[in-house]
Amino acid sequence: MPRFAANLSFLFAERPLVQRFGAAAAAGFDIVTVAPGEAVTVEPFELRFFGGRHNVIHESIPVIDNVGVLVNGEFYYPGDSYAVPEGVDVKLLAAPIGAPWLKIGEAMDFVLAVGPERAFGTHDMTLSRIGLEMHRQRLAWATAQGGGEFLALEPGESTDL
Repeated sequence: MPRFAANLSFLFAERPLVQRFGAAAAAGFDIVTVAPGEAVTVEPFELRFFGGRHNVIHESIPVIDNVGVLVNGEFYYPGDSYAVPEGVDVKLLAAPIGAPWLKIGEAMDFVLAVGPERAFGTHDMTLSRIGLEMHRQRLAWATAQGGGEFLALEPGESTDL
């Protein structure tokens, strides 16, 4: 089973980010700009991009661009959004579980909409241990509704596809 770990010298970024900050922000990396609907191959990975906008934190904070990435048609990371990769059977979902923009009910709806075989929480370092366990229970419930399994991964742990 593939394990997604690589030491790539590429940085994938949304076009407005590259236009605003330029190459200086990514010294030592080749910058590849991407947009929703595009695909890029960096052997051995095929990357497809979804979404387009960061989730709203607050009306006083400008909304920026954000793309989610589907790796090899199996692993989906939505970034800072609830962008659903339409028409994709997601094997493993990195589901936002705690972030400044996150409401747990919306996170549950996102997991229900994606219907992954397996999911684990991301964006969890803003949560206390009690909050993390509570949010994991909510996403575990949402994952189970589609017949999937929720993985309670701790920092440094990983899973295979």
